[in-house]
Amino acid sequence: MRIILLVIIILVIQNCAFQEKNKISGNQTAAELSYEKYFNRNYGNIDKIEGIWYEYAVGSLYKDRVLLQRIREPNRATWIIIKDEDSNIYNVLNANGKDNYYNASFSPTANKNLFAFDCSIKGTQMNISSVAKVVNGNQLEMEYNAPKSLISENYSEIKGDMVLHWKIEWIKSFPRY
Repeated sequence: MRIILLVIIILVIQNCAFQEKNKISGNQTAAELSYEKYFNRNYGNIDKIEGIWYEYAVGSLYKDRVLLQRIREPNRATWIIIKDEDSNIYNVLNANGKDNYYNASFSPTANKNLFAFDCSIKGTQMNISSVAKVVNGNQLEMEYNAPKSLISENYSEIKGDMVLHWKIEWIKSFPRY
């Protein structure tokens, strides 16, 4: 039951819960269709990280370095990455073109295939940071541990050192290179 509650909370944090309600024909939101048009118009001027991405995730819950459970979440969320015109930052929006529950972004690094990922959950002290690697131009890979406060809220009855490690893969759906 606690695992289910944790998964639900994480989904809310990732802002997935409201995406299905706003889907239109072809399983795309109005924002996705609008950004597809934007990316088509600006194809020669967008960076390889910009686009519409689908997230797949695998979480591993550990207690004292012993695996308790593996959580698989195919089709976890849809994200839109768009460059901020005033900086060298790439903002992350949900499928509805919003950032309701978080401030997330990618920043370039010295390596053209690596980006620094930073996400702060609005209204909390929770932050997630990772390095995202671009693979084959159409895939982003990153890993991170869920914030301890999120784990302790949901597993307070379990004594020991708890870690929820996420392996995340984003697959670019548009534009593909």
